[in-house]
Amino acid sequence: MSIGKVLEQLRAEFPDVTVSKIRFLESEGLISPQRTASGYRRFAKEDVQRLRYILVTQRDNYLPLKVIREQLEAMDSGSVAAILTAGEADQMVSPENFRAPADTRLTDTDVAVQSGADASMVAELISAGLITPDAAGFFTADDVRIVTTAEALRGFGFDARHLRSLRNTARRQADLIGQVVGPLAKSSAPSSKQRAEEIGQQMSALTVSLHASLVKNALRDELN
Repeated sequence: MSIGKVLEQLRAEFPDVTVSKIRFLESEGLISPQRTASGYRRFAKEDVQRLRYILVTQRDNYLPLKVIREQLEAMDSGSVAAILTAGEADQMVSPENFRAPADTRLTDTDVAVQSGADASMVAELISAGLITPDAAGFFTADDVRIVTTAEALRGFGFDARHLRSLRNTARRQADLIGQVVGPLAKSSAPSSKQRAEEIGQQMSALTVSLHASLVKNALRDELN
């Protein structure tokens, strides 16, 4: 597809992305679209997925291009374990990651296109309760991230049963946080709702960090 078509796909989730930004990422060697005989860029679906990974990582994890390049090189070589060092992993989870998603109105087709998954995969995740449309039938950028991650996990053999188990774990964690911030959110005191959101974001980040450490330790025990 052309660079203009790529912008169409990306701007729903990344409204600030520009042609200059894409060209800069190419000049830095992070993406390598094909060129026609006349010199025009032509992007494959894999190029768009790579762009999404770069933009999400910059936006949500605040990692410099040097680190993102190392992650991409590790993925390209198959050395997935080398993608994150311990220090970088700590940067991945912060309260900022748990703000409400941007007000986007994506159809299930948009979610499939932006995540690189097929329509049947999106339908399966909706059925499994991993993503849920709003009252008007639209999805958010967070739903795109869920589908992208689920698609990657499917490559390791994770099916709907495994994904539902992860969803249930997430809901139990959310319930625990809700017990703390729920009463504050319902308070009539000034700014109580904003304070509840801030505490919820902080607790979410801490909970996910703890969960990641527990999984790492449990896996170490499992693999001896």
